[in-house]
Amino acid sequence: MDAALANGLGWVLNIVLNMVQIVIIGSVIISWVNADPNNQIVQVINRLSEPIYRPLRRLTRNIPGPIDWAPMILLLIIVFLQQSLVKYLLNYGRFAGY
Repeated sequence: MDAALANGLGWVLNIVLNMVQIVIIGSVIISWVNADPNNQIVQVINRLSEPIYRPLRRLTRNIPGPIDWAPMILLLIIVFLQQSLVKYLLNYGRFAGY
């Protein structure tokens, strides 16, 4: 893999993961404040977040309690990807050029 490609891929992946984090945090805040479901911003955030949550909710539906674990698990996965894959791509792009 070319160093410039790895560096660019690392930056793009980091931006996408940051945007997903913003959507997740927005959906959590919306669930806390019981926002109007007819609001367009609320609808967009729900349409973006629910397909991401669905597979995780299938895995966590048997955990007792009132907490929805899907957003927390997803945020942990994103942080793991940023700390491992994105850093690897950026470091590869930085040092492979020399």
